[in-house]
Amino acid sequence: MTSTKTPPMLAAATLLLGAGAAWLTTRSTPNFREVLEPVQLAMSVLVPFFGVLAVTGLHGPPAPRPGSEWRLAARLVVAVGLAVGFALAGVLIAAVATGLAGGGWPPASRIAALVAGAVLVQVIAQLVGTGCGLLVRRPGVAMAATIVVPMGVTVLLGAIDSGGGLVRWLTPYGNAQALLGGEPTAALGVVVLLWCVIPNVVGAISRARPHRAAPDRA
Repeated sequence: MTSTKTPPMLAAATLLLGAGAAWLTTRSTPNFREVLEPVQLAMSVLVPFFGVLAVTGLHGPPAPRPGSEWRLAARLVVAVGLAVGFALAGVLIAAVATGLAGGGWPPASRIAALVAGAVLVQVIAQLVGTGCGLLVRRPGVAMAATIVVPMGVTVLLGAIDSGGGLVRWLTPYGNAQALLGGEPTAALGVVVLLWCVIPNVVGAISRARPHRAAPDRA
């Protein structure tokens, strides 16, 4: 069974990715909001991997063992908590980078909105990971899907609607930009339903169904 412990190397890579984004951004625009966005977006690439690892070990033929629903719920809670932790770590990275660069700071109320947006971005990213893990079952393929599927949909919708409206309403990336700008919209509910609720519910239901045994060959 896959452990719910955080893989140290993956956690370090996630934080380093955020730190690298902060360093690159402060070289040109040392403003907290402008630093926070690339930091959180960069970290959100790897955060879903933890969600995949949290749930893929729960697939067990021929049928889930008694109490597996509670184990799944517990792992989802841990995964969400981990996402919140990474979001706050990203906020700290952006704040330190902004301070060292002598950058500007928005009002306190604006900072609070940005922090809340950062948390939502990483929680959504994490739930995309758990959804892919429940649906795909193979960790490596599920991890790849957390990148390929959202970005593929983003590129496709961007080609269809050059104004970006479909991207903002139907993709985690487009919604993340609004959240990290401190300006959440009604699109948040649509994105959460499409990318978090539906995949996780469908994945949990499919996992709970007993697998049919393969027929004996004569």
